Amino acid sequence: MDSKIGNKIIDYVKVLFLPLLLVVLFVIQNEAFNYWLNIYSRTYFYRLLWVTFGLGVVFYGPALLFGTNNKRYKYWYLFLVSFLVSLLFIAQFLYYRYSQSFLQFSAIKYLDQAGSVAGTIKILLTPELLLFISNLIVVIVAYFITGKKKSEFSLPNWEKVIIILAMICVVFFGYKYLLYTEKKEWGSTSRLYTDVYDLKALVGKMGIMNFFLEDTLKYALRSNLVSEADKDFLKIFAQNRAVAPVSKNYFGLDRKKNLIIIQVESLENAVINKKIYGQEITPNLNKLATEGLYFNNYYTQVGPGNTADAEFATMNSLYPLADDVVFINYAKNTYKALPQLLVKNGYKTYAMHGDVPTFWNRSNIYPGLGYQKAYGLADYKVTRPVGQGPSDLGDEDLFSQSVPRLESFKEPFMATLITMSLHTPFILPNDLQTLDIPENMNLPWMQTAYLQSAHYTDKAIGEFIDQLKNDGLYNNSVIFIWGDHGSFTDISSALGQKNILPELKNSQVPMIILNSGVKSQTINTPASHLDIYPTITNLLGINPPKSILGQDLLNTKNPVETHFELVSGGIDVILSSKLSYQADESGVFANGLCTSVLDKKTLPITDCQNIYTEQSNNLKASNIIVRGNLLSAISK
Repeated sequence: MDSKIGNKIIDYVKVLFLPLLLVVLFVIQNEAFNYWLNIYSRTYFYRLLWVTFGLGVVFYGPALLFGTNNKRYKYWYLFLVSFLVSLLFIAQFLYYRYSQSFLQFSAIKYLDQAGSVAGTIKILLTPELLLFISNLIVVIVAYFITGKKKSEFSLPNWEKVIIILAMICVVFFGYKYLLYTEKKEWGSTSRLYTDVYDLKALVGKMGIMNFFLEDTLKYALRSNLVSEADKDFLKIFAQNRAVAPVSKNYFGLDRKKNLIIIQVESLENAVINKKIYGQEITPNLNKLATEGLYFNNYYTQVGPGNTADAEFATMNSLYPLADDVVFINYAKNTYKALPQLLVKNGYKTYAMHGDVPTFWNRSNIYPGLGYQKAYGLADYKVTRPVGQGPSDLGDEDLFSQSVPRLESFKEPFMATLITMSLHTPFILPNDLQTLDIPENMNLPWMQTAYLQSAHYTDKAIGEFIDQLKNDGLYNNSVIFIWGDHGSFTDISSALGQKNILPELKNSQVPMIILNSGVKSQTINTPASHLDIYPTITNLLGINPPKSILGQDLLNTKNPVETHFELVSGGIDVILSSKLSYQADESGVFANGLCTSVLDKKTLPITDCQNIYTEQSNNLKASNIIVRGNLLSAISK
């Protein structure tokens, strides 16, 4: 009798061991994912443990229901589930290390853009990833050890029913515990699925798999992106909005001049006027900053589209979306973009970029923005590859080959040039790495590569400006130069960037205006990409449309910069000339921090109420406009 019981216990262990091992491994993978990415929190340890254990049961538990005759299918099932779990873990891990954000289901449509960061992905591959394929290894090893052996034991149907009920109880308890702790903390569970603000905390609580599945479900269920309430809000917003009249200061100062825009890939303000080992990192941009208007308190606002989002914000004076790429999903919207406006005022408009036209869907959205002609990779000759492959156009090639085209354009014209060489993973041929950076500086490889690439791009820009001056184009052109977004290298910390809010340090980029006729100076006005459009139209003497949300940087009395949280879209920081507001993890206004910019003193939170309300309304209105194609609602 004892022998029979012992044998049955052994049989049960054989049946339960592999799925249970995979569930435990799944929990360990989630905990390690959060720990390695600095998302881990002791506060969330138990809720993450139980909710991921429950999800692991959902994933691997059904394997227990396969009978003896379906043993092969059981291993195929476990292999498939393990493969998908490993794939998602690795994708999320690499994506977060690259962009400090989480991959959403909606981003699957952008997989064709992954080639641009293939080199970076290779660099980000680390031994930690072995843990995320360990479940696959376990399944394969188990199959070769036991999978081919004939099993004489199979669970009776009534025991399968018990197992199903047990799994339901485990899953119920896991998610119930998560909801219980959330409600205990906040008095509500809504932040887990509707009022999401801090996604790091969300992943810390429920794990990356639960986050992805929830995001996928919300994506699948969404039907109407803009509700009637949203339309009513936009109507009231348009009625109450105080659109400042066109200022007369500098209005038309550069009337009928050509407009040349240089959007520099990943250029951070941290490198401007900085030296490393006695060498200027960006000597040419430093010089240009003294010759023109240098905005040193300027910030980027981008979502998952990075460079494409920077283009959208500057050309439309609207916020990009925090969880979607406007260039792809809203390319056919009606816009009142800067190139469109200039065409109506007699300009010819051109875009110049060293990539294929389909990248970030530019070939589809550029005509709608008003670009009459776009030059891409096929229009340039790669004389010296700079980047990940033999077809990567270097910035020197981009600028030198663009000058003859600029000379051939009928004036006045608008030309936007977008650089590429300062792009991750910052691959630069050895002979072009002209900064002497000693190894004892102990900079990570990525930061060293970034500095070398920034120095190279700076040289290319300096040569381009000299060419414009030598060819006579410079005198009849106003030139704008800005960084599109941060470098994701934390270079600001490495270079000791100070006096900047932590949330903004990787978003601060330079903006320089050359040959505008305005006295050369450094301007500390808080500003962002939204402010480019009205500043340009003021200098060119053109009235901007009512739809723009930015301010003319040469006339505004109440400058303000609003930074939103990537993906969730909640306000992270608001910076004005007098006040700064920093949100906390909860996203509740009253829990934030209001500070005086001048003396850094903490102020009553109510002092920031007006600026918070105003900027919240602007951000919400911009989102409704884009998602609902409702620009006409505020531009009449």
